[in-house]
Amino acid sequence: MFDEPDNWIPQSSLAPASAPVYQRVRLRMRNLRGLRNFGQEHNNPQSVLSMTPEVIRKFNQQHLLGSPGSSRITTLTDDELEQEASQARPWLFGLFDCHERLLDREHQMRMFRLAVEKQMAGCSDHWSEMERLYMALTDYELGTPEERLRFGFLVVLQLNLSGQLQDVSKLATVRTDRIQRAATMDAELDELRAQIVEKGRSMKVDHFACAIPLSLLTATANNVSVIDDNAGCCPICQNSYTAVSDFSIEELLADFPVRIKHCGHVVGKACLEQWMATPKIEAAKYPHRTCPLCRIKIEGVTAPRVPDQLSQHLKSDRRAMDTVRELVYGWDVELEECLESIVTCMSEDIACRELRAVITSKKEGKVLDGRIAELRKEKWAWGFRGDGVWGRLRDEWMDSGVVRRE
Repeated sequence: MFDEPDNWIPQSSLAPASAPVYQRVRLRMRNLRGLRNFGQEHNNPQSVLSMTPEVIRKFNQQHLLGSPGSSRITTLTDDELEQEASQARPWLFGLFDCHERLLDREHQMRMFRLAVEKQMAGCSDHWSEMERLYMALTDYELGTPEERLRFGFLVVLQLNLSGQLQDVSKLATVRTDRIQRAATMDAELDELRAQIVEKGRSMKVDHFACAIPLSLLTATANNVSVIDDNAGCCPICQNSYTAVSDFSIEELLADFPVRIKHCGHVVGKACLEQWMATPKIEAAKYPHRTCPLCRIKIEGVTAPRVPDQLSQHLKSDRRAMDTVRELVYGWDVELEECLESIVTCMSEDIACRELRAVITSKKEGKVLDGRIAELRKEKWAWGFRGDGVWGRLRDEWMDSGVVRRE
């Protein structure tokens, strides 16, 4: 039904760095961590950059004379240099704080790797502004975080980064808010995926039996796909499917009528699950279970095929692909089990909607509304944003593979 997951789940293409490059990248990452620790431990880290124009020019001459932008500092008056320095100090710390929150470790290591490889190839003049700044902030030839901060501060002044990128703080705020919303969404998705896995462990019949509308139970004579001779009651336990006065909503949902796709018989889901869990009699002679109402095999036979468009959805929708990847590689769930989880959700969706249509009590209605809301979140985890595509695929699954046998 599916290709192998490695054929359509994106994999990382980042090749390993050479040993010398990796060693230098590790040193840079260690120095970057030292800068963060310094900023957290120091009461006023910006005070380290409070230098007079004379000190700034001297520092420029010692460390950066001849590098891109170094001559610019010599052309500024003391007043101009003081003004730019007062703007550059908060800008640098704001940028540093923004990148600390937004850039993960992999991104930082990739940036340092590119910069180090350019440096080792003698192409430091091809550094980007960001690479030049971070290579200064993490220079391992300087012994202390204070010296590295001053070095990075000097690069900001040289390239006039705070002037050219003065809106970076606003952009950073917008991006940070976006990242935080995405992180919240990821946390919700992780929780939903864990619930999907937990629910999947209890699935027994959903791959061959699906809930049906209650209206079909009263019109079986003209319906070639439904066999129900019990007037809306389970043929096994004889309980009514909608007896709200006798059973809780949870019990009614658990034993909602499902249609066995192999033969068309309708039974309560809980009773069918109990039937599937009952020890076999003469298992050697009769290894596979049959329908509890006829002798059609429902075990050891090919399960009905899910709609092709559902399989295609899992290969094309980004959120669905992410959920499949997380379940396959993070929870060791098979691809077929992912499909079974979706059709289980479809069956539960039918049951909840059908009961909600006949329930008049506010208390029971509130319980059902809560279950419907939970299913809506589960559908969202599978990439369904409304009831349009979902409803069409749900109805197609409900009717697919159904064979009525007298």
